[in-house]
Formats: sequence, structure tokens, C-alpha cells
Amino acid sequence: MRTFVAPLASLLLAGAAGLTFSAPAAAAPTAPAPVAQECPSVCTADYDPVVCRFSNGFIGRFTNECFAHVYACQRNLKILSCARI
Repeated sequence: MRTFVAPLASLLLAGAAGLTFSAPAAAAPTAPAPVAQECPSVCTADYDPVVCRFSNGFIGRFTNECFAHVYACQRNLKILSCARI
């Protein structure tokens, strides 16, 4: 209790002495953030492997097509092609 009271008392005394505390200046306004789309987060555990190519050039293997769609959605990518392997 004593360790909490001492800092609190010093703040009260500083305020009584005419010192003021202010919040930091607000940052310059920026463009609004894009609205995030709802991405699926659950896929079945079915093993039906696919290889997909995405709009950023990445080619990846996934357990099934659902996982490829989740990957694309979370990164705001488009699936250019997907093939079962």
C-alpha cells in the first residue's frame, strides 16, 4: 500500500504546484483502413492435396482446396489456378 501511495501523492502535489499533464499530440489523420473481409477459419481434415498458384506468384501445396482458399483470403490474394495432385 505504501509503494502505491507515494507515487500518487507526488502526482497530486505536482498538480497542486501548477504543473499540468497533457496527452500526446494526435497523429496526422490517415486514410481509413480497408474493411477486412470475413475469411473462413475452419476446413475439413479431408486429404485431397492441391497445388495452387496465387496472384502474387506464390505456388503452394495444400491439404485440400479449402486451405488454399483460407490462405488466399487471409492475404487478400486471388487463386489463379489450382490442380489436384
